[in-house]
Amino acid sequence: MQITLQNISKQFNGKPVIHNISMIIRDHSFTTLLGPSGCGKTTLLRMISGLETPDKGEITLGNTCVFSDNRHIFVPPEKRGLSYVFQDFALWPHMTVKENVSFGLKATGKTDQLEDDTEEALRAVKLDGLENRYPHELSGGQQQRVALARAIAPHPDCILFDEPLSALDALLRIRMRSEIRNLVARLGITAVFVTHDQEEAMSMSDEIAVIHEGRVEQQGVPECLYFHPATSFIAHFIGSSNWIDKNHLFRPEKAHTTPRDGCRPFTARVDAVRFLGHCYELSLTHGNEKWIYWSPRPITQNTLMSLYVSDKDIITIK
Repeated sequence: MQITLQNISKQFNGKPVIHNISMIIRDHSFTTLLGPSGCGKTTLLRMISGLETPDKGEITLGNTCVFSDNRHIFVPPEKRGLSYVFQDFALWPHMTVKENVSFGLKATGKTDQLEDDTEEALRAVKLDGLENRYPHELSGGQQQRVALARAIAPHPDCILFDEPLSALDALLRIRMRSEIRNLVARLGITAVFVTHDQEEAMSMSDEIAVIHEGRVEQQGVPECLYFHPATSFIAHFIGSSNWIDKNHLFRPEKAHTTPRDGCRPFTARVDAVRFLGHCYELSLTHGNEKWIYWSPRPITQNTLMSLYVSDKDIITIK
């Protein structure tokens, strides 16, 4: 399912939160809406689902217009062919795993193969054998899988994810990233994923749309956003940046400590050293700028060190 947004705007209590957004989410893609808290990314997701209504614009799912202010079109959420995975899982505590999953099918009226679809969804997320447990008897990761099973049981054309990993611990979040990404790829459907976590977005997405103050700041594949940021906000928000001046920067991993042909030399003072396990993170000062560098060995604090960066690795922000 391709999702097309045209000139979407939204206000709450007279305050604009979404400003004239137009974008396309490709069919069968895993697209992430990434941005800081309060930027409007969840509001945008809820408008795609039909849980919020835009003030202006059009939303098209596949070949069907589901919202248009000009043409007075509004298709309710249950008729849009979408599933929604909430931040807090939204499981019914008094229902078993099986009942929670089948509830999603009943809510959409898809009850012809209720038992088969429920069991298929549970197998897909590796919860078969836990059908009769209640949510409080499950781990956080298992509860997340119940929410996923409920979302895929109706065979949706697209799944919308609203920060579904934020309640999980760090190690479980990393594992669930792969599980969600692999599940979506196996089902061959479109996914729209909301997060404020840049690493999460970079590791899971075919495309990322960075939302800033209610606008799409830049949309593209993760590598493009990282190595070719369109604005200083993108450069600051995606990954770590060492700024040479207000218009030029380089990524820390592009620096070398030995001279190389075609490289520009820089001198920086070591302010602090942190051991990260796989490397040492050096906090540096270059002029008025704060830099970081990842070193295989510790460097004495207050040491002046030289870094060499190729001209082709220096990013220009216009």
